[in-house]
Amino acid sequence: MKRPPFDPTFAQGGLFDQPAPKPDNAKTPSKPLAQPVDQSLDHCEQVPRPLQVSEAAQLVGEQVAALGKLSVEGEVSDYRGPNKSGHVYFSIKDARCVLACVVWKSKASSIKMSLLNGVQVVVDGRFNYWDEGGKLSFIVDSIRATGQGDLDAKFRLLCAQLKELGYFDESRKRALPMLPGGIAIVTSASGAALQDCLAVAASKFPSVAITVVDVVVQGASAPAAVASAIHAVDLAARGMGIDVILVTRGGGSREDLDAFNHRLIADAVFNSGTPIVAAIGHESDTSVIELVADVRASTPTAAMNHILPDRGELRQQLDFLSASLRQSLTQFCQDKSRALAQVASRPCLRDPSQLLLLPRTKLAHFTREFPAKMLARVERARRTMLELSSRLESASPTATLGRCQAKSQATRQRLDMSMTQLLARSLRHTQAMHAQLQAVGPLGTLARGYSITRTSDGKLLRSVANAKPGHVIQTILADGEVQSRIEKGG
Repeated sequence: MKRPPFDPTFAQGGLFDQPAPKPDNAKTPSKPLAQPVDQSLDHCEQVPRPLQVSEAAQLVGEQVAALGKLSVEGEVSDYRGPNKSGHVYFSIKDARCVLACVVWKSKASSIKMSLLNGVQVVVDGRFNYWDEGGKLSFIVDSIRATGQGDLDAKFRLLCAQLKELGYFDESRKRALPMLPGGIAIVTSASGAALQDCLAVAASKFPSVAITVVDVVVQGASAPAAVASAIHAVDLAARGMGIDVILVTRGGGSREDLDAFNHRLIADAVFNSGTPIVAAIGHESDTSVIELVADVRASTPTAAMNHILPDRGELRQQLDFLSASLRQSLTQFCQDKSRALAQVASRPCLRDPSQLLLLPRTKLAHFTREFPAKMLARVERARRTMLELSSRLESASPTATLGRCQAKSQATRQRLDMSMTQLLARSLRHTQAMHAQLQAVGPLGTLARGYSITRTSDGKLLRSVANAKPGHVIQTILADGEVQSRIEKGG
């Protein structure tokens, strides 16, 4: 290819004179002054000036910021939780790409759902380009689970239907008994909610009988399982001494708690003859079962505190009632004594001849009924005090511990006896088997007069055909061995 002729007007660096300026009215071609050109000796074409890294990063940041607020759906991955500064870092992905996300500390407290790897979510926020590190991330303002809109719509529709049927009416809800004899807890036996309930019961009122009904509290099978458990416990409540049913579970995502927004559970709670307390999720969570239940509690711990009385308060009430009873009896006796003194001080009683002037029937009735009434009232008070004292004594930790120790001791004695008998039977069986083995074993056979003969190479001599003259054989007897040489074969 032939090189084009040199044109000094394209030269750079001031080695040649520049062309003279043209008049103002002269038309000049428009060229971007901000981007000088580089003239190659081989090609006469203009190349734009390369951008600096900071200029390119600024350009990318401006383009990313121009996208504004967006909603992105994906699967949570690489969730690391809050760091020391309180910021939350994770990623969302689909089949092809991964997007890094960050939730600043100011927004992290407003996120109610549980972020776990594999959860499908929709994040609302905006893109941010960190020019110093050259990283693109998504700044999250809010997070919601995929399909949350459908869950909300279903929840509102069911609430409207149940409200129309009177499921939420406060007039139909029953008060809890002041002192429940038994409580049935319908929950997952492996969940933390059950442990919280048992801890409160042990510290606040350990004498109450608790029945745990293990059910599935999450997933497609949970509504039918919980409804069946409520129905079964309600039918057996009178025979089992159950006064309150507690349905509870710990916190979770909206999808985890959606099992308790089901018509089956609402019907079971509404038709139950036993008072029901519901504590589902955290305080901010609201489910249909909580709206239908007789009492709603914010947490499992709060539910048990609401159901159970306080031992200290009961003791104070007993002391107050006992003091009031003693004061009433004292006042009653004083009133009756004053009445008798007034009767005795009347003029008609000073003269025995005038005693007949008193209304005999009234005096006889008063004289006859007063001691009997006093004795009956004192007896009722005594029985009440004995009953309360007995109940308090049986509910004390010392009595409960004594019963448990006695039961444990009896169980241990039965276990020791069973193990002794089992070992004796095993020993007798082992001895019998040993005797049988001794009888049919090789040593027993040899003791009865038999012997075993082997050739020099250790093989058994089973036939005279294998006994050749001159061979050395070994004979094993009961008390030793004999080595011999064959003189004559069979």
